[in-house]
Order: sequence, then structure tokens, then C-alpha cells
Amino acid sequence: MRATTQRVALLETLGKVKSAVAVRNTLPILGAILIRAGGGQVTLTGTDLEVALTASCKANVTRQGAVAILPKMLEAFLKAVKAETVSLSLVDKNHLKIEAGASTTLEGYAAEDFPSMPGVKGKAVEVTGLASVLKQVSYAMARGESRPVLNGVCFTPDNGRIAVAAADGFRLAETTVKAKGQLEQVVVPSKAVCLIQKLMPGKVSIHRNGTTISFIGEGLVLTAKVVEGQYPNYRQLIPKNGSPIRLDSTALKDALDVVSITLPDNNVVRLQTRARNLIVSTKNEEKGETEAKVPARGKIRAAFDISYLKDLLAKTSGPITLRTTIAQSPGVVKHKGTIHVIMQMFVQW
Repeated sequence: MRATTQRVALLETLGKVKSAVAVRNTLPILGAILIRAGGGQVTLTGTDLEVALTASCKANVTRQGAVAILPKMLEAFLKAVKAETVSLSLVDKNHLKIEAGASTTLEGYAAEDFPSMPGVKGKAVEVTGLASVLKQVSYAMARGESRPVLNGVCFTPDNGRIAVAAADGFRLAETTVKAKGQLEQVVVPSKAVCLIQKLMPGKVSIHRNGTTISFIGEGLVLTAKVVEGQYPNYRQLIPKNGSPIRLDSTALKDALDVVSITLPDNNVVRLQTRARNLIVSTKNEEKGETEAKVPARGKIRAAFDISYLKDLLAKTSGPITLRTTIAQSPGVVKHKGTIHVIMQMFVQW
């Protein structure tokens, strides 16, 4: 390998790709990034075996080649030097020399030892604004290991759109985005969802290839293993009706901050209307009780996990309508095309 590229461009590309590198791994090479020179560019790839991210920057390549290098020291060197251009050259199959005014030689791994993932195949499904809609629902993804199929976002075809939904058994969120092309239902793992939100704000091309799915956009290729298993029929859990209460989202957020001072160990916050106000309250046997009033129209008596309620409200602004049906039924908020559902908690009133 022998290639010359712009230092800032290489540093920016490295910053993106290292997001896919395994944080904890049993294979040391999974902490490395594959650097490949060829075809007028330097291409970087990082993976944790579940997700792989590839990005490139333009380069003058006089000799093709590849090596896997740990990103931390490479990034530190590129940030420390001030030269505009960087030269990369292989010393042997697992050592890379980097020259940019100063020089360093880093030990890595042979390219052939770096794991590979299936290439991009399948018909393209074009979507614009995928990152934005994922941000509306991803807070409801499961984090535990008890139900792995919930550790991601479900993509479901929906009459020229894609319904994207997340649920963890205590809450769920669903919204839709326009799509050009047909995509069968698939569950995208949480790490891939987070990377799309962070790195692919514009138009994205989605390709399904057997057990993997690829997202192409912003000069990046993100490939992930789909989450196996049947995603639950979450729509049957969304109440269709219910008594509404109308209030300001920011006012409720502020009230929750106030009553947090006497939050009990089970995180329960109570909402109950009195006259034309919503009384937001918490009760802690050791710390005491706190109440806050929020102007509201309608009636409600419900109890929720305060952290889940705050997560939901973080996706809203201005006036909102919260609906509940019978006691212990989920609360539902529909806001700007997104449905948010939060389960009630049992309390003695």
C-alpha cells in the first residue's frame, strides 16, 4: 500500500467508522479498523460482527493494499500533526507507516484476518429523513436480554410508507416515513439504529440481503445482521379510544422535575385532575410528598413510571393530548404523526 490523502478528510472518516468498532471484544482484531487503499480512495471499515460501517476519502493511490490498525493511536497522531496531507504505506502485512511532517509506524493485523460481512445486494428502497423518524421512536427500544427481538426497531411496509416501531414491554412508539420501493418486515438492531440517527440525516438507500440489511447514505455503507424472531403485533396493544386530557407538554415536564424530589423507589408519579388542574404528585415514605399543578382540560387518574413519562415528553412540544381508558390501561399520546404508548403502574389511591 502507498497512498496520499488529506489529513482532515482521513480524520473525519476515521471518526465516523470507529463508531462501529466493538467496545468490548474477545477478539483483539475487532478493536481495529481495516484500512484499504485502491480505486482512487482510502476506505475504512469497522465492525463488531453484528454491525459494519464503511466510509472512504479520496486519495492518490500508487500501490494497493490493506491492513487493520487500532484507531486510537492513529487518531491521536492525525490530531497531533498539522500537515495538510498524509502518506500511508505498508511496512509489512501488519505494520502501517503514517507520514505527515512527522511519522509513526503502527503495529496492526494482516488484512486477511479482518472479518468480512456480506456485500450490498437486493433492490433498493429509497427513504428520506429516516434518521429523524428513528429518533422519535428509538427511546422505546428494549435494552435487556430477556426478549432479544425487542432490542431494535421494527420496519414494516405500510402502503407506500414504512412504519417504524419500538417497544420494550412497558412502552412503545410508532411513526411512518415515505418510501420508494418495497421492504419486507425486518427488525434492525439497536446499534445500527443509533448509527443511522447519528450519521445518516439525509436520503438513505436500504438493501435487504438475507440475514443482513444495508443502509447507504452520506458516503457511508452500514451493514447489520437483522434481529431474528417474530416481532409482536404491537398495534393491537394501542388503545383506540379513551378519555382525553389536554395540557402543555413543557408545563408537565417542569412539574415532573419538581416532584422528583420525593420520588419513591418504584419511580411512580401520579396524575389526577382536580377542578381545571392536573395534580402531579409523588410520595416517598421516608422523604415526604410533593405536588405540582398543571393547567389542563379533561379528566384523568393514572400512575406512570416517571422516567418513561419523561422520555415520552422529550419527543413532544407545545399542546398535547393524553388519553386513557379504564384503570391500568396504557396512556396514549399522538404527536406530529407519532404514536406514543406508556403502560400504567398499579398504585393504591
